[in-house]
Amino acid sequence: MRWLFRDVVNDVRQNCYLVFGPRDRLMIQHTAIVNNAQFNMSSGSITIDEYVFFGHNVTLLTGRHDLTKFDRERQQGIPSSGCNIVVRRGAWIASNALVIGPCEIGEHSVVAAGSVVTRDVPPYSVVAGNPAKVIRKIAESDPQQGVLLADDCPGFRDE
Repeated sequence: MRWLFRDVVNDVRQNCYLVFGPRDRLMIQHTAIVNNAQFNMSSGSITIDEYVFFGHNVTLLTGRHDLTKFDRERQQGIPSSGCNIVVRRGAWIASNALVIGPCEIGEHSVVAAGSVVTRDVPPYSVVAGNPAKVIRKIAESDPQQGVLLADDCPGFRDE
């Protein structure tokens, strides 16, 4: 009985994402894996295409606040549209990444763990950092397509 409970809890934990804003602004294809992502659709829609997958604790934010406002006016001054996020087919967004709209994550691209995406990511590219920048292109015929080397990651030191 204990194993059954553990499996149910693990399944819920791995497939339970948070939604803030109108639920009808979130479109997730049935082949996508979003784990425990957080989606904020306060200022736009979020579209997740086929075969997209997320690591854990990925956050997609369409909401933004006006920094020229103060107090309650800043808290409540959220635009209702214009900050859409689209994640194209086969993209991989690794754990603890933050995506801030408006932007599009290109087809089969990779967002490295902990990255902060503030603009479009080209298809077939790897981005990393804060703000995220292209560190590598992925060729369809690349035999090391899924391999990230230490030299590819800015700030990595072999100690």
